[in-house]
Amino acid sequence: MKKKFLWKLLLSVVILFVILVVINFIPTWNLKTNGMNMLEGDFVDVYYETAEAAEAAAKDVFELANSQAENIATRLGFTEKQDVKIYIYDNQLTMQSKKYGYIAPWLGLKWYIGDNIGTDVILTSPANPGKEHNYDSVRNAVLHEMVHGYVSTINSDISLWLTEGMALYLSNGEPFYKKYLQSIDIPSYKDIQTRSPIKFSNIGGYSLAHTYIEYLEKTYGWNRVLELIKSENYMEVFEKSEKDIYSEWIEYLLNYYQ
Repeated sequence: MKKKFLWKLLLSVVILFVILVVINFIPTWNLKTNGMNMLEGDFVDVYYETAEAAEAAAKDVFELANSQAENIATRLGFTEKQDVKIYIYDNQLTMQSKKYGYIAPWLGLKWYIGDNIGTDVILTSPANPGKEHNYDSVRNAVLHEMVHGYVSTINSDISLWLTEGMALYLSNGEPFYKKYLQSIDIPSYKDIQTRSPIKFSNIGGYSLAHTYIEYLEKTYGWNRVLELIKSENYMEVFEKSEKDIYSEWIEYLLNYYQ
């Protein structure tokens, strides 16, 4: 009898947990908020909320995105408009809830102002950038997230290391200098397999991942980079294992020209 009661209690706890999880993710079911306006571009569409200052900022983001989208799309092998949509929210927590649900305010992600969900880009309004960013850094982040959107149409399950490397390389990767290796550790082969954005940041991914793509392009050519993004089959693309390519990249970093 006691065992039966414990099973019922456990089942109730599991059901309650599932219900809470479902409730939490309700905001993620629809990226649009009430009354959103739309700006249609040649390569991307932008949806934005209607606060006066945010509207001007959204149009600014749209102009940047629309002017750069064709270059990014062409670089990735696209000749026609893809289903890439950008959603801009007046409030940072609204943006975060579209990824993580109602729990977003308790996560303390003050730095988190943009992301992609497949081909959809979500972005905080540059007019309200939060404490960790400014107008320009948020505005320019749209290009980074757009690359993620386009890359996801090529490979929806691409590794974090490759998609971030591509986004940094094609949009906002900072110049790398060999002297940086004095203050950051080169991530291990195991490290670059991470699926965690937080670990990716902690291992210096935002400082290094674009150099991985840079190395591949300089050594093997851009067409092979695109082949890798599509298949992630290192042996097929390079006739070398991923670990071999990793070792070559390390050698490239240690002998970096800057």
